[in-house]
Amino acid sequence: MKQERSWLVALVAASSMVLGLSDTSSAEFDFADGYSYTQPGAELVMPYDTFVGKVTFLVASNISGRQVSTHWTFWNENCSEAVDFSICLTPNDTIVVDPRNMQAVGPDNEGVGPEISLSEVRGVVTVVAFETDDDCTAFGPDSSIADDSIVGAFTFADVADGFSFGNDALALGTDSGGSVEVPEPELGNDYEFALQSFNPESVDSSVVVLTHLREATDGTVRPSSLTLRFSTSFVDTTEIPTSLPDTTVNCTEFYSIADDLIPAATTVETSGIVRLQPQTGLNNGTDYLYGIVGQSVVAFGASSSVKVEQIAGSASPAFVDGMENSLF
Repeated sequence: MKQERSWLVALVAASSMVLGLSDTSSAEFDFADGYSYTQPGAELVMPYDTFVGKVTFLVASNISGRQVSTHWTFWNENCSEAVDFSICLTPNDTIVVDPRNMQAVGPDNEGVGPEISLSEVRGVVTVVAFETDDDCTAFGPDSSIADDSIVGAFTFADVADGFSFGNDALALGTDSGGSVEVPEPELGNDYEFALQSFNPESVDSSVVVLTHLREATDGTVRPSSLTLRFSTSFVDTTEIPTSLPDTTVNCTEFYSIADDLIPAATTVETSGIVRLQPQTGLNNGTDYLYGIVGQSVVAFGASSSVKVEQIAGSASPAFVDGMENSLF
C-alpha cells in the first residue's frame, strides 16, 4: 500500500509538470460541440456540499465580451430547489460563490437583497446565462439564453479528512432553437459511462457525485427525479472485470468508491475503471449522466469527470480538429 501511495504522489507531481509545460495556444477553438469542459457554454453544472466538515467554492467567469445575467439554482439531492438568485456578469467578470454565504449581485459588483446561507445541503448547482441590457436586468420569461458565454470550476474541501480537489464545470450549449441540450452518447452494446479510480485500498477518502440531467421544457437542463439504473463492474489493470451491484441514480447521489460502489466483501486490489452500463431510464437525446469522482491519498486530492463516447466525437475540438490549423 505504501509503495502504491508513493507512486501516486509521484504521478501527481509529474502530471502537474507536464500540464504546466504543455502549449495549446496554437489550437483553434470553435463552438460546434454542444458541451465542453474547456469552452464557454450557456449553462454550467457543478456539485456542492455544505454538510459539516465540507466546504465548496464555485467559480463562474464571463469570457464572451458581452454582459450577461446568470441564474443560479441550487438543487438538493431530491431535486428540490434549495435556493435561486441572479448574478450579473459583466464582460471578463468572475464571481466566486461560497454556498454558506451568498447574495445576488448587480452590474456594479455589489450585493443585492438578502444574504443566503445553505447548511446541511448538497446536490448540484446549475448556472444559466441570459442575454441582458445595459442595466443587467435579471432574467425573465422572455429572456434569450446566452450561449458561448460562461465557464466555471469548483473546489471541494473535506476539512475533517484534510484534503481537497477541484474540477471544471460541465458547460452545456444550445441547439438551433436556443434551448440548452445535454450531450448525446453513442448507443450500442458497449455503451457505458466510466469512472477512473485509484486502487481503492490505497485511497484514504473518495466521493462520487452522480446526477441524472434532463432537458426541461423551459429550455434549460436540470436534475431529474426519474431513476436511472446501471449494470456496474470494475475493470482492473489486467482488463479483468469484476461484477458489482447495480448502481441507481435518482436526482443526485453521493457515493464513495469503496463500500458504496465496491462492496466491502468484493476484493479490488488495483486501479481501474468503474463501468456503468445503462439498463433503464436513460432516454438518449434528452437525458444524461453527469458525474465526478474525487479521491485522496493522504493529503493529495485528485478529481476526474465521468467519461463516455459521444456521437459528435471529442467535446474539445481545440485538442483534436484544431491541430490541423496549428502554427507549428
